[in-house]
Amino acid sequence: MCRTILLLCLSHLGLALLTAKSPVSCSSLAHGKGAVARRAHAAAAAGYVPQPHSCASARLRPRQVQLVMQLSEDEIKQKLSALRRGGRRLATSPAVTSPSTAAASPLDGAASADVAASPQASAAPAAPAPNIVGGTVLPTDGPAPIERLRTAVASRRAEGEPLDEGAAGRVVEFLNAELGDEMLGWLLRWTEVGDKARRRNMWSRGSWTPRTATLTSVSGAALSFRVGVAVRGRKELEHVESELPLPHAVETVDGLRDELLRLSAEPADKGSEPALAPGSSAALLRLPGATDDWSLPRDLWLNTTPYPREVREMVYSDVAAAVQAAVADPACPRRMKLLVAPPELNMEMDSYRVGSMLELVRKVSLDLAACGLHTRVCVQGSMGEGVLAGVPRVLAGVSKLLGMMDWQAGEGEPNEGLLGAGAADALVRFGAIGGEEVAPDDDVLLVLAPQSMVGAPIVPPLEALSEAAVSQGSAVVLINPLLQDRQSSSGVMGVRGRAERLAFAESFAEIYHFRLLYSGTTFMYPILGALRMARQDGRRVLYRRLEGGGGEQYLPVGCWVGREPTPREMSELLPSTVGSGEARGESAAAPPGSATGSADERMPWD
Repeated sequence: MCRTILLLCLSHLGLALLTAKSPVSCSSLAHGKGAVARRAHAAAAAGYVPQPHSCASARLRPRQVQLVMQLSEDEIKQKLSALRRGGRRLATSPAVTSPSTAAASPLDGAASADVAASPQASAAPAAPAPNIVGGTVLPTDGPAPIERLRTAVASRRAEGEPLDEGAAGRVVEFLNAELGDEMLGWLLRWTEVGDKARRRNMWSRGSWTPRTATLTSVSGAALSFRVGVAVRGRKELEHVESELPLPHAVETVDGLRDELLRLSAEPADKGSEPALAPGSSAALLRLPGATDDWSLPRDLWLNTTPYPREVREMVYSDVAAAVQAAVADPACPRRMKLLVAPPELNMEMDSYRVGSMLELVRKVSLDLAACGLHTRVCVQGSMGEGVLAGVPRVLAGVSKLLGMMDWQAGEGEPNEGLLGAGAADALVRFGAIGGEEVAPDDDVLLVLAPQSMVGAPIVPPLEALSEAAVSQGSAVVLINPLLQDRQSSSGVMGVRGRAERLAFAESFAEIYHFRLLYSGTTFMYPILGALRMARQDGRRVLYRRLEGGGGEQYLPVGCWVGREPTPREMSELLPSTVGSGEARGESAAAPPGSATGSADERMPWD
């Protein structure tokens, strides 16, 4: 009985629960149907017509993604140019909706967005954003930085007079007066006159000997001579006509001077004498109508420090012009070095001033950065191990001074923004020596006075930096390098590997050379002369210092092309005393002879 009553109660309770749930479920269903109906009505009002398909087919239908972002050739070039120059990406104007875009299915929303952003459906692209590097606005179009540098170098190159009839007449008169019969060296070396003389005199010396040479005419292709020959058995000279062809045709007096200097240089075979003596070659520098790119200013007084501002600026500008010309020349090797060693920049003398060296580096780097080239100034860091760790004395604190010196790169200054906020966005950067210091966008790396220390060679990190830079086309310029080995008890920089280190040091092409010549290494006074080369593979000019009447000047006494003069050649052209200049004063005597020999035997740098 009790069991029956309990079952009846449970049955009534379950029925009540079902009755209570039914209205809620129906209400939710009705609400859901109403929402679906409202969405369908809104879609129909918007123009959307649903396509009949089953849920299964909708789930299994593969989504088709179509690439609609198509760029024209001009837009691709603009994007690549902006990326190369570090600028921002090109921005396009808001898209204009096309009818095809409006009729696209909502299921292809991503594709619709791509169509709206495509160039075919948009207006013309806006102008690219300016290329801002370190606060300095550089042009995003036009020539590349290296082309701007080449244009700047070409604009500074002075052209001599054209080699017309009047200029040719002055050249003929000058060469006959200054060189005279010394021009026989050209004829004996490069014309048939020399061949004939060697054949005639092979068995009997003196049978046919050229004695005189007179220049009769000059053209852009050759020089014409009248040669007087002494023939055995004849009292009078026999005259023959000869023509000296130039290696390359020229149109200006400057070109003629370069070709004559090339003819005067020593041939490739060793042991042979040059066609024209170096002392006579110096006269060609003064060829009438040619530009004066060889002389030095008067009253430099390089034996007094500190130098006046105009003297320092002259040295800085001379070095900067040589570096720019070498970097702009595609034929010049990417490994370069220069030596500039007046007393203020000579690290081996007590008169060395680190401030002058930093000013030189600032001038060179800023002139390169003005053309848009990224320039990195590298100073070697601490080297060695243990108690031998440190930097060379002449480079102590230089890295810190580079950042502290006045670059005039602040707001409103001439070089505003060239240093930038950081190393990544600057045209002038700082770094150490090593392969990891080279950035992909570095164009020129200036390495300041790299040198080894006792127990720590500089060659390995410098070689890594050079290989990393040259492999990407960057130029490496060593300023006053000292790559000689320094012996130590630890065995570093010994006999092993010395040939490789010497070969590495010789792999750098010299692009500039300026040093003073003295009467000996013990006495750095007085200055007897100077040796200067102002361009890569150019002519080296030897100057003699003349002093008198309160002034001084440097006059050329020797010239060499393509090679460095030997100490004996320079000693023969430089006397052991300072000459007297135009002011007609007494010359200052050189120090007495050293203990190793007399004054006549002493060479200026022995």
